[in-house]
Amino acid sequence: MQPMTFFLDWIMNSQFAGLCWALEKGLYASAGLDVTLVPWVEDGRTIIEKVVSGGVCAGSSEDNLIVLGNLAGAGVKALGVMLQESPLVLMTKPESGIRSLVDLPGRRVAMHIDGIHILEAVLSLNGLERAEVEITQVTWDLNHLIEDRFDAVQGYAIAEPVTLAAMGVEVHLIPIRHQQLHPYAQVFFASDACLQQHPDLLHRFLKASFTGWQQAMDQRDEAARLVVKCSNGQANLATEREVLERMYPFVTGQIGLSRFGLVDAERWDHNLDSYARFGITSRKITRAATVDDRFLQAIYPP
Repeated sequence: MQPMTFFLDWIMNSQFAGLCWALEKGLYASAGLDVTLVPWVEDGRTIIEKVVSGGVCAGSSEDNLIVLGNLAGAGVKALGVMLQESPLVLMTKPESGIRSLVDLPGRRVAMHIDGIHILEAVLSLNGLERAEVEITQVTWDLNHLIEDRFDAVQGYAIAEPVTLAAMGVEVHLIPIRHQQLHPYAQVFFASDACLQQHPDLLHRFLKASFTGWQQAMDQRDEAARLVVKCSNGQANLATEREVLERMYPFVTGQIGLSRFGLVDAERWDHNLDSYARFGITSRKITRAATVDDRFLQAIYPP
């Protein structure tokens, strides 16, 4: 059995149900892999830094962070995606009257460091002036919305609305995306060094992970139970089951489960164009420099 580490870019919950399935159902073991899933812990290092220094490993990240890592010289590439649709949203309370991006001028918006530039670009693509919106960088804290510190708060359309609903707070969700800028989320990626030294291992890991996701989304009751097990009992079964139901359209997108993980070349290129156009990246970088698609081509041959 070959040891391998996979670094998650968030805590252990149903956002990684397919990986939990592959682990607990023995798919990784059948592929000759002893996989350790490492949930996100704030330790001063980025997810890119953790993967680059993690030895035989891979991780998950937003696509723009992988691109930025490349431009900074980190040497990482995307291998496939877990979420076809970006769950990045603004969360608002119904009584705020904010129903879409056009309602944001003059309002207070809280964003995390990884989302500010994406929002600014999407505002511009929708013909809105950045100066009209009061955007503040914050750390994750649901009380920003609960206590009305801000009118709109960055969130993920998957888990946070479920958590807030359990607290008696209903929210309206506004997608932060555009046809020219629709980031991929929870992107599988690895370092160039690992890609060069362990391509067969990464191929086996991805194939088992893809199967895990396909089976988990088809058997969501069982998948929720396995997520709770992977979280060492910290996750709530009912919550994780509801999160899985919300996740389904984000995982399947327009391609369905049968081709889970695919990266659309045209969409990736549009994102790269927009990242450069709006200063999210310092210059344009090619898809070939940021994506290694040989594994997808092997798993899903033409």
